[in-house]
Amino acid sequence: MNCVCCDSVEINKNFIKSDKYYYCNNCGLLFWGYCNPNETIDSLENHYRNDDPHESVSHSKKKFYATVLDYLSTKVRRKGKKILDVGCGHGYFLDVALKRGWETNGIEVLQDAIKSCSKKIGYKNVFQGKLEAACLPGKSFDAITLWDVLAIVDSPYNELKECNRLLKKGGIIGIRTRNVLFQTFIYRVFNLIKRFALRVGLKEPYVFNRFCFSSRSIHVLLTRAGFINIEISNSPLTSGDPYGHMDVQFLVKLAKYSLHIFSRFTYWISSGRLLIGPSLLIWAEKP
Repeated sequence: MNCVCCDSVEINKNFIKSDKYYYCNNCGLLFWGYCNPNETIDSLENHYRNDDPHESVSHSKKKFYATVLDYLSTKVRRKGKKILDVGCGHGYFLDVALKRGWETNGIEVLQDAIKSCSKKIGYKNVFQGKLEAACLPGKSFDAITLWDVLAIVDSPYNELKECNRLLKKGGIIGIRTRNVLFQTFIYRVFNLIKRFALRVGLKEPYVFNRFCFSSRSIHVLLTRAGFINIEISNSPLTSGDPYGHMDVQFLVKLAKYSLHIFSRFTYWISSGRLLIGPSLLIWAEKP
């Protein structure tokens, strides 16, 4: 078995949360050793139909949407600029991008989400299925975004290679994904206080996906896929507690604010080398 990010064979079994996880000693990727793609789609459909409060989640990401679109506006100044959001869901991000002057396109596998997104940006601009299967023309987009998507695709490398093909020269890719360093730390702390945490109504605060990236692993992967000028930072935090991890909202806000300040401080004091936020925000460019 080789690492999907760095192609290393230095892989160890890792028993965090489930015995299906493996860890790359070279780049720090934590990943499932085996996955049935049909099971992944089924679990996604079940999650987004029954468990995901997508409207509340989108509301919590308003500042994030504004931040990333501000950044993209400094990088892409041409008229008629086109953006593709991979895993666009119900189209909340694309709706904001459309109002900011972008020609918006989305791709999504879930039929319910496609219907909702189509109402926002137009039926012809939403493609159903996986990215490679869409067979979109190359060099079509000025920007491509993958917000919390790369961690659940079949092959992160193939996904990024296809994004590279679809981008125009100088095009920008934006990625948000969970930070395995933070998620692993929180997992271990929670297990130490689990009995008390459950008693006070605190749900599991960590998230592990099919692929759990470190800053090094995502950097290596983007480089292999042909991208340059890679920037990695702590992602801006969402507001509130849309998933209802804790009954006392004040404590959630306090914890998030404290984490935001501490992660910014450690990022600054380490000259950008230490990223401890819950999620990573990554930008890269097609040469």
